[in-house]
Amino acid sequence: MSFQVFNQISAPQDHVYKLVQLPPDLVAYMKDSPQKPLHFKSPASSNNHLVLCTDDSTYTVRQVNHSNTVLLVNDMSVNKYGKKMVGLNENSTSPDSKNTLLAIGLSTYQYQLTSTPGYIDSKDIPIYDGRSKVDVFKTVDQVRNDSPIAVSAFFPAWYRIRGCDINGLAVILAPEFVTEVLHTLISILIAQKLDNFTLQDIEERAKDQNSNYTKDILVTVTENFCERKDGMLQLQKPAIAQWFGIETLKSCLQALPDKELLLKWKSSLPPFFNVLLDLSLLHGYYCRPTVGKIRYLPRDSLAGDIQTRVKEMFLIVKEWDFDEFLPYVTEFIPSTKKPDAVILKFARKKRVGKKFVVCPR
Repeated sequence: MSFQVFNQISAPQDHVYKLVQLPPDLVAYMKDSPQKPLHFKSPASSNNHLVLCTDDSTYTVRQVNHSNTVLLVNDMSVNKYGKKMVGLNENSTSPDSKNTLLAIGLSTYQYQLTSTPGYIDSKDIPIYDGRSKVDVFKTVDQVRNDSPIAVSAFFPAWYRIRGCDINGLAVILAPEFVTEVLHTLISILIAQKLDNFTLQDIEERAKDQNSNYTKDILVTVTENFCERKDGMLQLQKPAIAQWFGIETLKSCLQALPDKELLLKWKSSLPPFFNVLLDLSLLHGYYCRPTVGKIRYLPRDSLAGDIQTRVKEMFLIVKEWDFDEFLPYVTEFIPSTKKPDAVILKFARKKRVGKKFVVCPR
């Protein structure tokens, strides 16, 4: 089949066409839910970062340049754009009319979409310590609208960063305040001998302890440290143990022997709260500057690319236990690849006794 291709003499001044390459799952979503809108978002805190959001998915938008010009054409036999061509009878059923294409746009690039978890733009969201007044006026809805993340993924991510609503305003709960609320929550549950509970079971007693412990604060804390089953909440002891362990690490100004850290960790827990403490819960939060000692090392203090990060890690510690090394680079490893396939590009892995260690190449 052959076509006659024509081009517009002049381009429209009030709009321009952009080409987006749609992945199969997005095409299926658009077919199944034609009434649901797609949202382009660009966070104010990041330059040149654009995402496309559906109700449940987020895609990073990246410009891909072409070596040739791509024509966007209007099939004149369908004529969806209502174009007219001088000298062509629009009512004609001749083969020439059916096989005529009119170029209505030119492009030297297109946009490629890559699935991403999305994130919450936390810039300008104040940290709330339970006492100070909130002096930045931004609602949770505004944060949701400004953040490059799908609607259904927003609140799980919001609670993970300790997001909360205080008197209608968006805040992030300070770590020390979360620890304080956790102490109160656990003490109430132990006193009442409750393994499974609802917010109603603890709300009034929490307010008796501190009038600032609102329902929204309890929601943020329980979303982080409880699991929900059959409408009831239950403490996730490993998550709570990990939280207190990380906070203990943060408070130590120098490297500590393993046993001393474990003692400090145990003493930081609420009274009568029994939970198994294991250093594996803290993988990804510490390094060993000397043999047998541990020091806090947050991931956000390291470089944002794997090559530089690995170099920085070897400047801090020359030889890493593989299990302690892996969490620091997991974010750079595609789900389709094995960790070794990526790590061995930047480091060596060797067996020492019964364990594996990672060292510079």
